[in-house]
Amino acid sequence: MLAGGGADGGGAGGVPPGNERTDITFDWQSTAQPVQDGTCPPGLYEGNFQGIYWSALDPTHIGLPITNVDLPGAPSGFHFVLEPAEGGETIQRVTGEIDGLADLLFPFKAKLEGQLNCRSGVFSGKLFDGSYSILADGFLPQRFDGVASAKYDKRTHTFVNGSWDVRETSAVPPGTLAPSLPRDFNRDGFGGFGDFAAALPTDLSDPNLKACPASFTCGPSVLGPNKLLCNGALGTPACATDADCNVHFPGEGVLCLKASLFSLCVRECKP
Repeated sequence: MLAGGGADGGGAGGVPPGNERTDITFDWQSTAQPVQDGTCPPGLYEGNFQGIYWSALDPTHIGLPITNVDLPGAPSGFHFVLEPAEGGETIQRVTGEIDGLADLLFPFKAKLEGQLNCRSGVFSGKLFDGSYSILADGFLPQRFDGVASAKYDKRTHTFVNGSWDVRETSAVPPGTLAPSLPRDFNRDGFGGFGDFAAALPTDLSDPNLKACPASFTCGPSVLGPNKLLCNGALGTPACATDADCNVHFPGEGVLCLKASLFSLCVRECKP
């Protein structure tokens, strides 16, 4: 039986000699392992952008509707590129632009940049070099900038629950960013706010794509002209929960996502 500090070489309490020293340290060298997430694929994302804008050029201060413009054969008027993550990182850079209309008539444009944390599924960014014009691009241009945020749904590779808020910097006095949404003109002044969503275009070579059920047609959606979803007579089915989507697509596990002003059953398809 060991006793403290005997001829057997044990230290106090049976601890081997030297193990009680505190002046010995080691400098370990290690390399961070790369994150193999694989659920936020890089590429061109397209979608929708809409909201309300209060212009210093509008004496009524009613607020003008904002929407992006989708031209045939081109990407959506709201599109951006999600870049690959660098080694060992989960942060991916986003760069893109908005090409739209205010009040369905006046050119409304801005650039978008930000970061997606693929691990947490959180996107944060900014809108800058924003401008809108009266009737023709560049005529009486007004300027704005602001912020944007969204969640990333890894199951469908879709930016959902997107929101944006901008202040008109050329107004007198300039607008301010809203402390909370919805934006209040009496509190925040000239500027605008709204929603957005975006997704990867449909990969027609994906062997897992299926045709829509008989009561639906496969075609462009609110997520851009190149994202094909199953649409009914009134468009992509609206929903409140995943259970609502199961009514339209039984047993397929279709998700209910906030992919525009409303939550929709996002069921991708092939023509």
